[in-house]
Amino acid sequence: MVRVYLHEVTKIFGKNVVALNKVELEVRSGEFMVVMGGPSGHGKTTLLRIVAGLEEPTEGEVWIGDTLVASPRKGIFIPPRDRNVGMVFQNWALYPHMKVFDNIAFPLRIKRLPKNEIEKRVREIAEVLGIAETLDRYPRQLSGGQQQRVAIARALVKEPPGAPHG
Repeated sequence: MVRVYLHEVTKIFGKNVVALNKVELEVRSGEFMVVMGGPSGHGKTTLLRIVAGLEEPTEGEVWIGDTLVASPRKGIFIPPRDRNVGMVFQNWALYPHMKVFDNIAFPLRIKRLPKNEIEKRVREIAEVLGIAETLDRYPRQLSGGQQQRVAIARALVKEPPGAPHG
């Protein structure tokens, strides 16, 4: 894992809907953080979307490792595909028309990794999460817990810089 740092991040939608107001947050390498609690509309999803690059902050800076990935003042915005960030949403967001293997492999195929590397990484993470026997099934054929582990596997298989391997 790498450090994620938000410095005075603000997000305003429209003219006056303040979703985040000068958020200061640091998640150090090796730490585990969960964003939860609070009523709907209080900025939890917006915060995660800004880290992932799915939203641009109105103000402030977002750092991933030693890289400044978003700063409106400096005109910097690195798109999601170049951030190597994985997220697991509450609804899991699995592709129902794809088997488990393909759901997990999807971010690796987007990165155009070699087939043998994709095969190796998907099987390794599936083994670690106890879902290796489900790789030839569709999400609808899995329990809720298995579906959740597939979503987690898809996020972890990307192996961001500093993540433990093997």
